[in-house]
Amino acid sequence: MVAVSFASAPRWGAIPHRRLLDAVAAAVPADRLPRVETATVTHLQRPVPWQHRTGLVSLASTSYPALARRIAGVVDTEFPGVRLATTEPARGRDDRDRFDVLVPSGHADEVIFWLDRLWQAATVQVGSRTRDAQRIPTARTMWRAALLVANGSRRRSQLRVRVPDPGALAALADAGAALGLTVRRHLRRGNSYFVTVDDPMESIHLLRTVGAGPHAEAWVRDAA
Repeated sequence: MVAVSFASAPRWGAIPHRRLLDAVAAAVPADRLPRVETATVTHLQRPVPWQHRTGLVSLASTSYPALARRIAGVVDTEFPGVRLATTEPARGRDDRDRFDVLVPSGHADEVIFWLDRLWQAATVQVGSRTRDAQRIPTARTMWRAALLVANGSRRRSQLRVRVPDPGALAALADAGAALGLTVRRHLRRGNSYFVTVDDPMESIHLLRTVGAGPHAEAWVRDAA
């Protein structure tokens, strides 16, 4: 665990949340598990039809082009013909371009079935209590991907990720446990599911683990 002391109550959000995630996105994953990353991103986002009358399904949508390219590369090795599309932000909005990973709708079921198997393999790995050399690298990759694409809040008092189902709640909780974290699970009205890391010290530990570097301490710092 990272040794950092706070002279008084910690100040959250000392740097903008987006800048924090940019630092995570810029880091090269130490474990290099692109299939785990792809499975996590596509499961948490859930594939959806892309625009109208295009005959395409979006497997993932992200503001990080490098992440989109990695996902496209993984899927294309098994199902050639993956496309990348860039969507500009709506006029007047202070936002970024979105990068979508697209497959033809006629092949989407086959691709999604394959991605679901990758996701299930990752969840089994992080849930294992036996000695598995890949458990911690898998957990690290799952949390890194989740923070980048499924962060459900811009609140600055916790790391908070929205997930689509109870299985994803359990998977990220197991991944957190593998990394030595206390992860809380939340069920909100309307079948909204969230996992949070609330403790400042554990937040710093997680952020450093997934590649945030000095931005981890900068995000949560001494208020004195």
